[in-house]
Amino acid sequence: MVSKELIPLQMECTMLFQSNPYMIETVEGLSMKLGRKADDILPIIEQLEKQGILEMLGDEISPLYRYKEPKIIQDIDFVEEVDSI
Repeated sequence: MVSKELIPLQMECTMLFQSNPYMIETVEGLSMKLGRKADDILPIIEQLEKQGILEMLGDEISPLYRYKEPKIIQDIDFVEEVDSI
């Protein structure tokens, strides 16, 4: 697969999982859902797993993948201003 085709496929995979956050799927299942070859999807899935977007369940013999909800850390400053009276 040409590298310029990797980014759109990565976006397709990411959007599929984000749209279905409870979906758990195999590479072959993703291949059928996206209409792509499993050999083209596997490196994308591995990259998304390294980036923390997907999580592998099960073992390496029969891996299943699911969306990993991003952790959002937000610092909130609760400093209360008090006027002197």
